[in-house]
Amino acid sequence: MIRRNKSVTRLSHRNGLLFSLMLAALLFAPFRARATDDVTVPWIAPEDAKKVKNPVTVTPEGMAEATDLFRDTCSLCHGPKGAGDGSLAKTLPQKPANFTDPKLMKDVTDGELFWKMSKGRGVMPAWEEQLSETQRWELVNYLRTLMPKSTPAPAPATKDQ
Repeated sequence: MIRRNKSVTRLSHRNGLLFSLMLAALLFAPFRARATDDVTVPWIAPEDAKKVKNPVTVTPEGMAEATDLFRDTCSLCHGPKGAGDGSLAKTLPQKPANFTDPKLMKDVTDGELFWKMSKGRGVMPAWEEQLSETQRWELVNYLRTLMPKSTPAPAPATKDQ
């Protein structure tokens, strides 16, 4: 029979709880500063931000880093595939962007994506102080890969069909 020391059990439980609270505070600290933004109006980036070109070339290393960054910082809200269906999405006052939606992504510029992830709004964190410029541009490159590839158009019908 194993006897457990109740004070050690309470201490480890308390440490686990403390660790969880500290982790939650760190993860959600960026949300707190942005929670008062008005998310009822369309989120439009400034024209000068829309015109900014992505200076970061796509590389296998950059894509690997961006994949990890997306998983670690974005997927809780945006979902593992970027469809806006992350585990926290249903708890948010506004649905996160769906980066797999061609209608959404076809007109949005790299500069606009970069500006929005840098500035944040509402519960969307402002990442400009947590992530480097290169990391944010790599994330833009990664977001571009989340849209489904177009399916090939069906072959035109022939007179025999």
